[in-house]
Amino acid sequence: MVLALCSLWGANRYYPLLLSEQQQDFASVVLDDQGYPLRAFADQQGVWRYKVDIEDVSEEYLAALIAYEDRYFYQHPGVNPISFLRAAWQYLIHQRIVSGGSTITMQVARILHPHPRTLLGKLQQVLRALQLEWYLSKQEILNIYINYAPFGGTLEGVQAASYQYFRKPALALRPAEAVLLAVLPQAPSRYRPDRYPQRATQARNKVIDRLVKQGNWSPQKGKRVKQEPVVVWKPEQPFVAPLLARRLHQENPSKAVINTYIKRDLQLQISSYVGEYAMLQGAGVSMAVLVVDNQTQHVVSYVGSASMLDASRAGHVDMIQAIRSPGSTLKPLLFALAIDDNLIHSQSLLADVPRLNSRYQPGNFAKGFDGPVTATDALQRSLNIPFVQLIEAYGEQKFVNKLAHVLYPLRIPNGQANASVILGGAGISLQSLVTLHSSFANQGWVKPLIFKKHETEPKNPKNNVVKGRRLVSDEAAWITWKTLTGLTPPAQFSWGLSKQVRPLLAWKTGTSWSSRDAWAIGSTEQYSIGVWVGKPSGEPLKGALGVTTAAPALFSVLSMLNNAKQGSYQSVSAMPERPFNVQEKEICWPDGRVSHLSEGTCDRRFVALTKGGVTPRTLQIESRLAFHQVIENIMIDPVSGLRLSGHCGALVAKHEKVSVWPRQLEPWLAVNEKRGHRIPMYSPHCLVIPKQADALTIVGLLNHQQIYRRQQSLIQQTVYASGASGQVSWYLNGQWLATQAGAFTLKLLPQLQGKAELVAIDQHGVTGRITFTMKDDLISL
Repeated sequence: MVLALCSLWGANRYYPLLLSEQQQDFASVVLDDQGYPLRAFADQQGVWRYKVDIEDVSEEYLAALIAYEDRYFYQHPGVNPISFLRAAWQYLIHQRIVSGGSTITMQVARILHPHPRTLLGKLQQVLRALQLEWYLSKQEILNIYINYAPFGGTLEGVQAASYQYFRKPALALRPAEAVLLAVLPQAPSRYRPDRYPQRATQARNKVIDRLVKQGNWSPQKGKRVKQEPVVVWKPEQPFVAPLLARRLHQENPSKAVINTYIKRDLQLQISSYVGEYAMLQGAGVSMAVLVVDNQTQHVVSYVGSASMLDASRAGHVDMIQAIRSPGSTLKPLLFALAIDDNLIHSQSLLADVPRLNSRYQPGNFAKGFDGPVTATDALQRSLNIPFVQLIEAYGEQKFVNKLAHVLYPLRIPNGQANASVILGGAGISLQSLVTLHSSFANQGWVKPLIFKKHETEPKNPKNNVVKGRRLVSDEAAWITWKTLTGLTPPAQFSWGLSKQVRPLLAWKTGTSWSSRDAWAIGSTEQYSIGVWVGKPSGEPLKGALGVTTAAPALFSVLSMLNNAKQGSYQSVSAMPERPFNVQEKEICWPDGRVSHLSEGTCDRRFVALTKGGVTPRTLQIESRLAFHQVIENIMIDPVSGLRLSGHCGALVAKHEKVSVWPRQLEPWLAVNEKRGHRIPMYSPHCLVIPKQADALTIVGLLNHQQIYRRQQSLIQQTVYASGASGQVSWYLNGQWLATQAGAFTLKLLPQLQGKAELVAIDQHGVTGRITFTMKDDLISL
């Protein structure tokens, strides 16, 4: 025995290494912004043990622990001789252990080096205690105890016990709770408070009596604490923000404690709402919501699915990180980038017309075409064709590269950017979308989201302020943000929002192809909110649209933020400050520039928001990086007033300049804006008369005609385009029907009701348009 003890002591030089190896395995816990657990993960042995330092433990607990377990902890060398001799004497007399006589150091020695409950085992424990005192300070020994003390079953350490029984960190323990945890390791199973509250109360009161007797507590405090009943939570692991917790645990597998900025009350409220809302959308539907504080980029709520435990909705799939088609949610980014590139201002003239010279010919969700539209109207109404015009002018690959520069690249099939990118022909995550949209409230800077505390952030060396990377200028960001506030929430989901609050949300919706994804992204000065609704499997969600499916959830979350009381998180109360260099300018159509610079007539006037007063010309339609030429030079016969050409012989010509709109917009213009009104016919004296038609005439139906249908029958009407060259493309309510020469048979199906638009466009882009109305014949009914 003596040789064994000597060899044990001889291993002293290896002891620090042994200690470090034995103190590495901790469970992992993810905490909310107040230090309360969101979700926990056991260690490799299935033990729940969370690392904690002495300074992060309640002083009441430490005082009760030392007073009850080892009053002279800071005086003895690891063994209390008096207590040890008393325990040894009792053992010799009774031939069993009556009192342990163990110090806290000796208990740590037994935890780290288990031994049989024999005399030899006790001697080994004593020697280990002396070794601990030799190599470690009292604080380090106490730190090991509070992390490894047994609290029953697979529960070890005061932090784990505090989380389990009181749902709070050990630093927040009240006196009654602290005393209970101080005595619990003495008999964790016997004193377990959730099963035996009476025994736990008696053991706790025993410690209180000792604290009063030793003068640590006053009698009044002891009496008051005794009156508090032992009430604990039912033992279960926390399960708040489970997908975020899983993500952070996987990203930080060796980190014992992960602190986040999640607001527990907000997280629980949104999680409950998401679960109920997803169920209303039908079987297999999931949903995700992300809320970010724009001032700090802290993620304050992270709901990655309808329910992580619902396999029927693939709840284990984190849809905040999933790559999906963004629909129209990228349009505001292009809008802002185009302002910075001096391609548009807020009221620039864009064209919502059929696309002739392009293989990519998308339609709008709304029926028909609108002809001339402002850039603001195109963004607010999410018109597809004007944004295809805009991305072709800006450059598809340039747009993709801009997003990649701020570290949020799009995933593009085959890696080749094309115009479909702006309408959802790429992949991106909800997290990336919210980050990009938050730039509108952050003066154009894209800053990475911060999920856990104490993360380092990129800083601007000039002023040491977190900046991230700039995507757009602060002027373009503010103009875009202001434009997006112009969307009025439909009445059915604007409940709970005052008129003062509604304009503070800049929001955009999106719907991917075949309604697979419904999006709504919104930003106030304080928060950015992202919502996704759909099926994780990628199946279409019939009838789902961003504006009707995702937007209600966006505004519901906004209401939760707005109704928040002072304290845990701020309410919506302000809007981003308008940059000094955002200037209002009166501009003219069709030129597009400020009034005093515009060429030709000023047919329509608008007040535009501009970056530094810059007002670009109107973009050409289906032409890259080219502007519309407003002025057309013509020759006029001064006698007859008719138009002349180079083939008109010796007639004297007068040169004139005429203001014209883009030819493709002719059918949507007022009579006095059309080319035929401004440019006279060619003189009959000319030997060769060029083709003069600037618009097709659709024959077979009259403009504004009313057609009455009997008994839901199919109506077939033959139409043709007078004055067309070559093949003609036909569109009904914005949908392409056919491209052919000669007469066309128009089929008016029974489901076609109300006002309809028929458009014809020939191979040179000359366009004709009529509208008609389908009505039921009341007599036949």
